[in-house]
Amino acid sequence: MLKNIFAPWSLVIYLSLLATYTFAEDTKPAPVLYFDLGQKDGWVPFRKAARTGALSVLKELSMALEAHSGVQFLTVNFPQKRAEKALLDGILDFDFLCLEWLPDNEPGEGFVATDSFFEISMHLVTLKPNTHLFPTPESMFNKHVGTIGGYFYVNDDKFTRVDFLNENLQMLGLKRGRFKAIIAEKESAKYWAKLNNIEIGFAALLSKGKLVMRLRKEHSALLPTLNKAIKELKDSGKLQAILNSHGVESEIF
Repeated sequence: MLKNIFAPWSLVIYLSLLATYTFAEDTKPAPVLYFDLGQKDGWVPFRKAARTGALSVLKELSMALEAHSGVQFLTVNFPQKRAEKALLDGILDFDFLCLEWLPDNEPGEGFVATDSFFEISMHLVTLKPNTHLFPTPESMFNKHVGTIGGYFYVNDDKFTRVDFLNENLQMLGLKRGRFKAIIAEKESAKYWAKLNNIEIGFAALLSKGKLVMRLRKEHSALLPTLNKAIKELKDSGKLQAILNSHGVESEIF
């Protein structure tokens, strides 16, 4: 008799526990990844938008990825050298870069890379009358070249780096004759040259790279989700729309 009385209540309790467990599974917090957007003058228009008050390319890209992947992306604003160390220490979870900037085109020990987004080109940039002085990448060997502290550069053991905090100061160094050439990304160089009223020339092409997310290896399980989101951004035209809105002329792979 007691069994008949209490059995239905046992079933209710069991179903309630099951529903609570299922709800908890369904509302499991989304993964959170931190990355650096740099300081106020960093890598326009990718880390900082060219237009005051606008979002940068990488900020818009992270928001679009968040919508398609369910992964939450949070930003910090560190100096470049601090950001590099924070990534190695695990304070940051990933960065945006081109593997072509790294030794052997590999993400490095402890890191993995997503599929690519779009092309980034790096040039030797000079004052326009000096363009002919740098017809090949080897033209900068054994010379002083304007660079950004904390950035990766191919063959930087074969020239003398003159590091600056940001692209604006780097461009002003070129204008003031501290060196004959700087290494700069095409879109960023165009922006800072216009802002500082400098007539520049694009000399030797140093690299054409494919922008990827380089994640710490402990986040490897997220690669299929992120790569699926990247493909959706390309197929939907969203990635192209982001580039167009910033006036970026770049091939999407």
